[in-house]
Amino acid sequence: MRKFRTLLGATLAGACALAVVPGTALAAPAAAPQQATADLTDTTGAYYEVSPARLMDTREGLGAPKAKIGPLAKVDLQVAGRGGVPAVGAGAVVLNVTITGPTMDSFVTAYPAGETRPDASSVNFAKGWLGSNNVTVKLGAGGKVSVYNRNGYTDVVVDVVGYYAKDNSMTNRNGGQYEWYAPERAFDTREDPEGKPPAGTTLEYALDFGPDRNPHMRTLVTNLTAVAPASAGFLTAWSGATAKPTASTVNYGAGRNVPNTAFIQTTPCTGAEPFQWCTVGSRKFKIFTSASAHVLVDVVGAVDDGFSEWGMRFAPMSPTRIVDTRTNLGIAGAIPANATRRAVVPGYTPETGVAVMNVTAVKPTNNTVITVWPADIPEIPKPDTSNLNPYANQVVSNAVLSIVEPNGAYKVHNLSGSTHLVADMVGTFYYLPAPAATLSGDAGKSQPQFVGASHR
Repeated sequence: MRKFRTLLGATLAGACALAVVPGTALAAPAAAPQQATADLTDTTGAYYEVSPARLMDTREGLGAPKAKIGPLAKVDLQVAGRGGVPAVGAGAVVLNVTITGPTMDSFVTAYPAGETRPDASSVNFAKGWLGSNNVTVKLGAGGKVSVYNRNGYTDVVVDVVGYYAKDNSMTNRNGGQYEWYAPERAFDTREDPEGKPPAGTTLEYALDFGPDRNPHMRTLVTNLTAVAPASAGFLTAWSGATAKPTASTVNYGAGRNVPNTAFIQTTPCTGAEPFQWCTVGSRKFKIFTSASAHVLVDVVGAVDDGFSEWGMRFAPMSPTRIVDTRTNLGIAGAIPANATRRAVVPGYTPETGVAVMNVTAVKPTNNTVITVWPADIPEIPKPDTSNLNPYANQVVSNAVLSIVEPNGAYKVHNLSGSTHLVADMVGTFYYLPAPAATLSGDAGKSQPQFVGASHR
């Protein structure tokens, strides 16, 4: 729980005051902290981003037979050796799983091939639904992932955005580490004087982590939400350093508010941008919307290049259900309107900083908003962000990277009506051991700052 100890007295006291106040800075970053060299010689749990790549599309016969996945059926998808994932050395992958054209209410579960199917779900959906979910899954036998469908028939599309090293066998030693930020809404087109972005718009945004940290920040971790789209479509988020990839990040139906966790690669601002809308060195990225839709970007973390003492590595696990309010597991009973519940992560150790979960709202009585944040860091109150935006009687899920230090607990708030909630854990981020000399009590880092936006 190193980050809690080092940041508590330095910057977290002001962390949440920054929400939707562009240009407001917290305390300046301390002199650049660095991991000890010994900590970085082992790549185990390090993150490697890839350009979003399509691994499976049952509509086209890519990676699976050209047919919808039927009831109680599964497809074993080859992941290792495809889409930028190495043939050996990867232990888990970050996927975007899209459901299209389901014939019945159902769910899909992604889990390690060769293992017994867990009592967990990755994407929950209704008949005729179009949507996606960010899914982190441990690789199984032969570097494969099993994709199981419960009811009816559905097409499934799978895109890969990154992977985690299984062990120290990686030949690429340049792995990244995850660090959390207090959940914060960074961008919201509903507040943009240009109005709702029209179909075909590319939004370009930038965040400033400070001059010492900017060169080391590679991937932004967000909750990305499409709001009130005029028609069915999708968002694609990428660094902007290359042409727009064919992979999608958020898939939405007309008029539906749809969130999805997104790992978005970034690229540095150079000063040559039109109108010089972003500061040199800050990290920029792009979001394309195929239909007219508002776009919300909530920042929850970032992946660096191993530079920061706050960086964490990932330990995957087979999907494990840790909360089910329907059976009083983890939280007793449905969560009523404007209520907060506290949940505990089983098996918590002091090295654990973040739990990676798939959180599902089950048939809320009203349209509502679900928000998750750390339970025992008083300096981080309930944020003005969302993790789920379910409609009445809907079953919908989203990946959540929840801060659980210092006591292995997190809070969940339900805005309206009452709803049951399910949480399936797929792994944890943990801190590496570091010499005491790197853990200076007054070390601190700022929340990243909003520095600009461009629409075209």
